Amino acid sequence: MLSPSPAGGGTLKVLLSLAHTLGLAGVFGLAFFDSSLLFALPGINDFVLISFVISKDEWIWAVLAAVAATAGSVFGARLTYRIAHRSGAEQLKKRVPAAFRERILGWTARYGALPVGIAALLPPPFPYAPFVLSAGVVDVPSRRFSRSVAIGRGIRYLLEAVLAEEIGRRLLHHTRSYYIIALKDLGLALLVLLSLWLLHRMRSSEQ
Repeated sequence: MLSPSPAGGGTLKVLLSLAHTLGLAGVFGLAFFDSSLLFALPGINDFVLISFVISKDEWIWAVLAAVAATAGSVFGARLTYRIAHRSGAEQLKKRVPAAFRERILGWTARYGALPVGIAALLPPPFPYAPFVLSAGVVDVPSRRFSRSVAIGRGIRYLLEAVLAEEIGRRLLHHTRSYYIIALKDLGLALLVLLSLWLLHRMRSSEQ
């Protein structure tokens, strides 16, 4: 098992300790709460997943952590989706500015589960909850919704687990800045690719 250096700071020590204490159940639970309306600390689930993988330093744990986090996200998102059937419009009004809210609802009405899948893939601070809520409000089919969230979150968490396993020692020495920079670069690249794909889909549907 790897040990954090003093340069890692207190935050890293706390996350490693939390990940060690909670294990896979903690990875699942934090991903669940992150995708539900019961939790409001974006990114903590990603940090704990990466900390867990680093603390184990074995590929099997990296894969299991990605699976546990994805499953937790799907269950948490489904809970929010069900809530949105009842009060999703009100939640959107509280959480999202009117102009952005209308765009999200419009995208969801037009493209179904695709927008929430893209939102699930992108790292914080990209807003995720509004897309989950809009899927419930627009009544996106639940199976498509779950599949889209699973694909988006699954890719994201697997990439994070691979990143942690491959360069865990570097993450321990430069944890916060390195992780944030890596995620931003990854998120930007994925956003560009997905935007191009979405633009292609929009043009195809208009023809």
